[in-house]
Amino acid sequence: MQNLSSTQREILLALIDIYNKNKRMVKSKEIADMIGKDEGTVRNVILSLKVLGLIESKPGPSGGYVPTLKAYEAIKNPVITPLLSQLTLYKDGMETDIRINNIEILDITNPNGNKVLLKVSGDLRKIKVGDTVKIGPIPYTRLVIEGVIIHTDDERKELVIDVTRMVSIPKVQVKNIMGKRLVALKPENTLRDASQILYKEGIRGAPVLDNEGKNLGILTTADIIKAFFEQRYDAKVSDYMKTNVISISEDDDVLTAIKKMLIYNVGRLLVLNKDQRVIGIVTRTDILKTIAGLEEIITL
Repeated sequence: MQNLSSTQREILLALIDIYNKNKRMVKSKEIADMIGKDEGTVRNVILSLKVLGLIESKPGPSGGYVPTLKAYEAIKNPVITPLLSQLTLYKDGMETDIRINNIEILDITNPNGNKVLLKVSGDLRKIKVGDTVKIGPIPYTRLVIEGVIIHTDDERKELVIDVTRMVSIPKVQVKNIMGKRLVALKPENTLRDASQILYKEGIRGAPVLDNEGKNLGILTTADIIKAFFEQRYDAKVSDYMKTNVISISEDDDVLTAIKKMLIYNVGRLLVLNKDQRVIGIVTRTDILKTIAGLEEIITL
């Protein structure tokens, strides 16, 4: 794929990824949604890939695009480069000061032997063969790569990783994965009442709303335990609720939700509509149920 532009490479990889998952013709809109580009741009690039013999198409409502055998051969050793200057290597769940400059996936067509070659900058003496590392999510491709270091070369600034897991985070809006039923508390509720509500609903936290549905705070089981430990059994929800609540728009991407959970070290986000009213909560559990295999990504 050395002669392909970065956009051509990105669209071809997205097409192959979608086709491998669904085993059917792929629409240009699916590719555009996955990589966050305009559908017209995707169609124009697809035309150039067809000329190169990398894509076949079928017209009509049931039609779409499929990769050719030549495409699979072309991606045998793909190189991923977009916006990698901001990408950091994680070691055993902790961020390092090693930056990723280039990623080359070796033998991607072999499910039992995937290796990744990293061109990096930073002090490689801080890592060694056998360390467990993670990269991503990678910009545009939304790919997360986890594996074990099997080779280091400080002079050439190269690492080779034996891949144990490679996950692509799909593009999906928060409103499509959040809990549909909103359980809310009132600031005047007692903590006894609040604890009964949380226990009955089988949840560990709930937003505190005013009469217009605007958010005032959030109360969790940890807050209630703290109050009972202090023997304030008749305290109100407003006395122990947290007011610095992290929220997210219903139209935001799930990747934004993951990043917010990481940055603020929280397990739930209040979901707001365009009027800034709370319409639901998205939790780590919601994300894990929707996207299999992302637990370590969210709980770093």
